[in-house]
Amino acid sequence: MKHLIFTTALISLSSPIWADTIAVTAPVTAATLYSQGATLTRHATFNAPAGTHELLITNLPDSVDPSSMRVSLEGATLGAITLRNARTLPNVVEDSPELTAAKAARDAARDALRTTEDAKADALLAAEAAKARLAYLASLKAPTDAAPSPETLLATLTLISEQTLATQKDIASIERDARRFEQEIEDRTEDLQKAQQVVAALTPSLGDNVMLAIAISTSEATTGTLTLNHLIEDATWEPTYDVQLTTGDTPMLALKRGAFIGQSSGEDWRDVAITLSTSRPDAQTEPQALWPTLRRIAPKQEPLAYATDSRALKSAAAMAEPVLMEEFAGTIDFGDGINASYSYATPVTLTSDTEALRIELGTLNLTPTLYAHANPLYDDTAFMVAETTNISEEIILPSEYSNFYLNGTFIGQQGMPLIAQGDTAEFSFGTINGLRLSDVVNTRVTGDTGVITTRNEQSETRTLTVENLTGRDWDLRMIGRVPYSEQEDLVVSYTADIPPEEENYQDQRGILMWRHALKAEKSFSVRLSHTLQWPSDMELH
Repeated sequence: MKHLIFTTALISLSSPIWADTIAVTAPVTAATLYSQGATLTRHATFNAPAGTHELLITNLPDSVDPSSMRVSLEGATLGAITLRNARTLPNVVEDSPELTAAKAARDAARDALRTTEDAKADALLAAEAAKARLAYLASLKAPTDAAPSPETLLATLTLISEQTLATQKDIASIERDARRFEQEIEDRTEDLQKAQQVVAALTPSLGDNVMLAIAISTSEATTGTLTLNHLIEDATWEPTYDVQLTTGDTPMLALKRGAFIGQSSGEDWRDVAITLSTSRPDAQTEPQALWPTLRRIAPKQEPLAYATDSRALKSAAAMAEPVLMEEFAGTIDFGDGINASYSYATPVTLTSDTEALRIELGTLNLTPTLYAHANPLYDDTAFMVAETTNISEEIILPSEYSNFYLNGTFIGQQGMPLIAQGDTAEFSFGTINGLRLSDVVNTRVTGDTGVITTRNEQSETRTLTVENLTGRDWDLRMIGRVPYSEQEDLVVSYTADIPPEEENYQDQRGILMWRHALKAEKSFSVRLSHTLQWPSDMELH
């Protein structure tokens, strides 16, 4: 429908009587890809005599967004523009040299197969003739006008027998000789199938096309250039990384950056200049509105009484006042909050629908700080972690999947967060099997305390241990946990025989972190206790 409205609007601008039409193709020469969609740039050259003409761009896929089309012209005056969805000229794409050679190889393979099949058929013609002779011999009968003499009958039978045997030998010999073509036919057939596969791989994608009609005029014969920019939805790119950690005296963290790009526009892109943009035209492009929030007060409601089994139970709290929701409730996706562009230096060829092409974007070398991360409450071993700061002048874009390597050995896949300039990030590189973790609950007690006023109490003591069975020292960071409360009546306290270096680690309440220089063949233990107290008429959740 949007195509129809766009066409009608443009046609109404001008209705000249065309002197002639000039059909040209405008291949994609540059593409700026977003997380979803792309801006394509096309160029076409044309020769036009003096006068008014209609310039026809015949190779546009039907995925183009007509509202985004922008046309500029050099060498002639630009007039009305019309996008045609029907009565379009065929999109004729000239074969590339590679496709021309592939088609020639396919035709040669087909001819070779036919030659071999014809040779086999020629050989079997003699067998068919021999079979006809054999059928004739089988149909011979003795004369019926007079009884043959024994000598005549014997001679006849001998002749038939000898001729039948000779004919059968001829047939067997011919068929054996023809079987030598079977392997050759099989090989020729395989050659043809491979040649056809190459042709199919090199044949451009030709989906449904639309046609752009552009009115131009010139006072004299000219050679002009047309530039067309427009949007498509069916293209995308996403970053990917190979994160390589090298340990040793001077650890090094290398981020080998790349990008996967793909498109399903209905046409192939050949030798196109690629730019990758972090802009997200399909996402939120303007700020959300902030609506006033109305709050009200009202007289307290009397507690409501409920009767059950002749005993009255009064409600402990008044009914809650309904909340007036006026503020917009929705999900806001800020993405990475930046717009950056990466231009790829080498032109790219990308077919429609069939490829996810990876291109390389260079390597960032960072200096990491290595430590062993231990979580005895859940893990049996510690993990190797590299902490680093992005001191480069570039932003490290987020990626859903990145490949992690430790000293050249593949560790696994993880996500990559957005790391701006100056940001610090941590990456895990798998288990350290020689750092064994244990979590032992020493005591756990629940009961009442107090004489006049009783309170419930629960206490627990556990020991967190890291044992170093490796032959090297480690910078150890061990985490533990104690409960926390947001209620006055629920009182939480804890003790540790070794005070933690950091409470509320990484802004998580109740998470404790100890840092320790763990020597080879040594262990590190923390005895951690906590106590919870709450009124006796309440229960713990």
